[in-house]
Amino acid sequence: MTSNRRFRKSMLSTLLCVSLFLFIVPMAASADYPDRPIKLIIPFSPGGVSDIMWRGLTNRMGEILGQPVVIINKPGGAATLGYTTTANSKPDGYTIGHITLGSLINNYLMYDVKYEPLKSFVYIAGIAELTGSMVVKSDATWKTWDEFFKYCQNHPNEVRIGFSGTGAVTTVAAKWIFKKYGLKLREVTFPGEAEGVLALLSGNIDIFPGPSGHNRLIDEGRARPLLSLTVDPIPYYPHIPTFKQVYGQHASNANGLMAPAGVPEPILKKLESAVYQASKEQRFKDIMKKMYMAPEWKTSEEFTQNVKSSLTSFRVLLNDLSMLKKN
Repeated sequence: MTSNRRFRKSMLSTLLCVSLFLFIVPMAASADYPDRPIKLIIPFSPGGVSDIMWRGLTNRMGEILGQPVVIINKPGGAATLGYTTTANSKPDGYTIGHITLGSLINNYLMYDVKYEPLKSFVYIAGIAELTGSMVVKSDATWKTWDEFFKYCQNHPNEVRIGFSGTGAVTTVAAKWIFKKYGLKLREVTFPGEAEGVLALLSGNIDIFPGPSGHNRLIDEGRARPLLSLTVDPIPYYPHIPTFKQVYGQHASNANGLMAPAGVPEPILKKLESAVYQASKEQRFKDIMKKMYMAPEWKTSEEFTQNVKSSLTSFRVLLNDLSMLKKN
């Protein structure tokens, strides 16, 4: 009995030491975080709205955190390459990722991707809402959405439309309209918004449903909005009808920051605080105005709930399109 008690006592001591080690080491790592540069994965091409937005934040975030935040553009697979890279990264806070809810969730609902929105990631913060719209060149024949719609009805397979990825909210909203009303257009898909804008300006496509950045072309007199792919009217041109007003459907595309699942809570809090402080800077507010985006701060908890509710709404929209994956 004495021998057994000594053995049990020895095992308990060993387990206690191991438990303390497993607890103390992450805490120590969190206290030292960050001690080297942080990579921010953006799943879109350089020059697009997401790229410009985060370049307006990362310098200030780096100052707050005491280490540089380096942007890594990983376009491909309608943003799934970047999301998968983030999901597969070590959960130590040194690789974080940009997220637009539309592409993250729609891709998950449509394809066999290597991540799950509620299991593969933790959500750091939400910062803005994209104000997408359908635009044509300023010299286009169509002055209103009704004119464009009727033209497509009478000229099947003539109008060329470009998409910035297959799973983007703007893409899904546009395709939902055309399928529901039997309109046939010639479709071209680009890896990002920047390529779609160039194609529109060069005359290689006739209309482009983009997230937000292309709206600057309107102020410059190079493009005209026909339909806002939003719930509420876009403040910068409230006279343009919205997707919700015309078709009664919900299209919302929040932007924020995430990390691979398993990142320690103290590190998440440091990142959340850095994003919050940087997003309050006037430089960031100026960029939001320039990019026609609506700043909308959400805490980690609020943004996580946003992801959950978006899963429900996007599933309904894709089901109407018969675009949900079989499983």
